[in-house]
Amino acid sequence: MGKVYRLVVFDWEGTLGDTLGQILNSLAVEAKKLQLGEIDEQCARHYLMFGLVVAVKKLFPKLTDGQQLQLLQAVQHALIYHPVDAYLIPGAKNIVQGLRQAGIDIAIATNKGQHSLQRTLQASGLDIFFTITRAAGQSPAKPCPQMLEEIMDFCGVSTAQTLMVGDSISDMEMALSVAVDAIGVNFYHQQELENELLAAGAMTVFDDFQQLADYLQLPSSQNKG
Repeated sequence: MGKVYRLVVFDWEGTLGDTLGQILNSLAVEAKKLQLGEIDEQCARHYLMFGLVVAVKKLFPKLTDGQQLQLLQAVQHALIYHPVDAYLIPGAKNIVQGLRQAGIDIAIATNKGQHSLQRTLQASGLDIFFTITRAAGQSPAKPCPQMLEEIMDFCGVSTAQTLMVGDSISDMEMALSVAVDAIGVNFYHQQELENELLAAGAMTVFDDFQQLADYLQLPSSQNKG
């Protein structure tokens, strides 16, 4: 990396927060409650990328339509009323700690709700690391660049000193619209996502946080794990 950044802005869901992991956990718990046995995590993650309905049908093909609906509703109820707030992408805590130890400000720009984000950050223990966060309700949703502009203004940095990291086209479009460098992440290994992120303006796309740590030249003692 030839450029030194003073601020790194992360998306949350699918970037730092493991959205699929949270759904997978709820699916495994509810399946066990209904005495359906253990699920194959690798297969479950693959099917969940096509939606919860597809995952239930693929993982439990021998269930009747009524039984599949019962499981589906149980998982949906659990996600709403008993959410697990601290599911993180592997390596998320290490990269956050490494950036702060390197003296780089870090922030979050997300379309996730503000109260939900703060609850999740506190549960994960990551809340102490972020200089500022912007979420839905505080600023217009991405790809509108307002939340990114507010973050840069608060941190007192220029567009040239800022890096956006996210897993969606809207993350890339938001950054591009205000001339901020953007890196895409594809932690769920979705087949077409890398090309879509590059087409939307990503400089490159990584599929694990170690690659990002190496790109940012963080000391090896900080980017392990």
